[in-house]
Amino acid sequence: MPLIPIFQTLIRFITCTLFLCSVALANPMFGDYENQFSLNLGHSVRDFNKLEKLYYGDITYSQPTKFFRWHARRNIELGGFVGQDCNTDKCNSSNGYPSTDELSQYDLVLFGLSGDVILFVINGIYGNIRLGAYIRSRDTNRISSAFSFGERLGIGYTYDTFTYEIFYRHFSNGTLTSQNAGQDFYGITIGYNFN
Repeated sequence: MPLIPIFQTLIRFITCTLFLCSVALANPMFGDYENQFSLNLGHSVRDFNKLEKLYYGDITYSQPTKFFRWHARRNIELGGFVGQDCNTDKCNSSNGYPSTDELSQYDLVLFGLSGDVILFVINGIYGNIRLGAYIRSRDTNRISSAFSFGERLGIGYTYDTFTYEIFYRHFSNGTLTSQNAGQDFYGITIGYNFN
């Protein structure tokens, strides 16, 4: 019965990761501070492996909170997308580039409210998930509504007054309209924590 000890170890690891390790004295995203401003920068990716010259950036104000006793963060976000057009000789499907070369058509501003929840904390490194609702300055052929949802998975670390995170982020309208290809970004966050 060698599977039983493996199964018990797996259960202990999952329990620690999901419940015990995420409960710390201070919120791992803030340390001992109560406010945070962060800069988030991302690079668009299609089909998880095709980078395109479309960029995401925002400035976020956050405060620590709890979600069913789990450390969490509530956010106000202001940002947008900026695309660079590319000639068809360089930007084409034969070299792995997405089918469109007119990426400036996706330039827009967005405003949103969101919340993060800590999933795990191991040696000060934390994982979190974010869900939010956003109003965009215009619709596009990828998301044909001004209203959209956003999800984000991140891994971060807080050192003194600074927080560093890497993330994967997705925007879509949850099929509220027929055009909902969505928009995905990989990126980094640098946050400053203060009282």
